[in-house]
Amino acid sequence: MLLRDLDPARPETFSAFGAEAQAAAAAACRPLVNGESTRLSETARQQLGAAADGVSDLDPASLVPRRGLAGLFDSRSGRLKRMRQAFSDADRRLAGLGRELKTQAGNFKTRLAEIDPAQEGLRQPIVDLGAWIEAGRRRLADASPEAGDGEVSARDQLSARLEQLSAARMSALAHLPLARTMQNADAVAAERLEAAAAAVETWRTDWSKALGIDGKRRRKVQPEPAQLSQASERLTVRLNGARQALDDGASRRRQAAERLAALQRDITGAASDG
Repeated sequence: MLLRDLDPARPETFSAFGAEAQAAAAAACRPLVNGESTRLSETARQQLGAAADGVSDLDPASLVPRRGLAGLFDSRSGRLKRMRQAFSDADRRLAGLGRELKTQAGNFKTRLAEIDPAQEGLRQPIVDLGAWIEAGRRRLADASPEAGDGEVSARDQLSARLEQLSAARMSALAHLPLARTMQNADAVAAERLEAAAAAVETWRTDWSKALGIDGKRRRKVQPEPAQLSQASERLTVRLNGARQALDDGASRRRQAAERLAALQRDITGAASDG
């Protein structure tokens, strides 16, 4: 059937040869060129930064008695009360941010689930383009190599069209590994954000227990500042690690997206050139 669609004696029809398959490949590539992951990454990065700021606002050293005259009017119960209030304010913010981080991790997983079918949807158009190219090559010898002065022979016109289709097919093929690169970045982002959300919950639990406010009634405690500092440091390391992973992923994703956008232009541009 593909051979019947090509009359080597009518070069004016060559530009439409394989155009439907070429357009299908371009359409199948578009879902892979998606800026959603970039938007998710930026939002998550802001949330991680807000969480880190909330942790840094709490200073366990304020539980230590001050020296000099100031310490005479600074009771242990007063210091504990102020720290508990400061923590309660931070805890509310961190609880909300922890939920948001978990939601963002879920959003990345949703995006991950969309990429596999999008890649599968591209494979058949690539195969179809290959069939059109092969059919055209079989007709190439039937096209006349003769041309008048200043004209292009039918054979050369058909050869040029087949080169366009080949370039479109190669561009479509190149989408697959680049999309995988973006998918891997999304997978790391989802994993790190889930870990960060879990670390936030651990930090909230550790501080609540240390300050004696983890039950229905507040307990008399003597919090160890070093213990609270260590809990905050562990969370800060986890948050910073997640932000670094997002930054690294954003860089890889940006490079892949730029290349995908160029390849998309190659496919659609080749279609319009004919």
